[in-house]
Amino acid sequence: MHNKTIIPQISSLDFHTKEAINILRGNIQMAGYNVKVIALTSARANEGKSSLSFRLAKSLAGLNKKVVYLDCDIRNSKTKKRYRIVEKTEGLSEYLCGQQPVENIIYPTDDPCFDIIFSGKYAPNPSELLSGELFLTLIKSLKSQYDYVIVDTPPANLVVDSVLVAKNCDATIIVVESGLTDRREALRLKGLLENAEIKVLGVVLNKIEFAKKRYGYGKYGYKKYGYGKYGYGSYGYGYEEYIKETEEHRKADKNESKS
Repeated sequence: MHNKTIIPQISSLDFHTKEAINILRGNIQMAGYNVKVIALTSARANEGKSSLSFRLAKSLAGLNKKVVYLDCDIRNSKTKKRYRIVEKTEGLSEYLCGQQPVENIIYPTDDPCFDIIFSGKYAPNPSELLSGELFLTLIKSLKSQYDYVIVDTPPANLVVDSVLVAKNCDATIIVVESGLTDRREALRLKGLLENAEIKVLGVVLNKIEFAKKRYGYGKYGYKKYGYGKYGYGSYGYGYEEYIKETEEHRKADKNESKS
């Protein structure tokens, strides 16, 4: 592990959002002992996936579980900027290019249970790097060291990187933005993961407005991110239920606006 301690600047959450994340955390714990490496992805950009990944990792660390947050968005990571980390760091891309050993890219934080692996410098060939043996070796190593590995991936409908990463994880969580991700995008994402035989724990409906709180938890949540009730595994809805119910709510909203 690196000898440099990182102190991310994390803004506080309101009570309802904390509780929603805690429910997500609890459902993950109930998913099974072997579900330790969990990827989060979305259909498109800016759906709140990265923020949820980081918060989820921190929440699991709050249970005194040893957790590492692995940023696999080599193309367009915003983790350092979002949490105002100004220190020079090495990351995933440097490891995958053979420039750094794994111990040099794991950074401890001010939370003794929470470590970070940053994405590293932009690389022109992330798909090739993420599909190589070094990435699989990294995942196996982290799984042996940590209780949970939370893996933040790029939007799956935009680049293949997410599927390549998820294939080496125990399970995947899908994040969709309320009122933005449409049926076609959700179905395409479903097909991508199913064709790759990737286990999906469930769907999180994100960025939920208070006026439509029947969808999920909280007024807005972190930076207007609300973490929804659509849950994981047997605790929530799957793709078909999400798509059907979302369409029903949109029709109802249109009818209300006409009346």
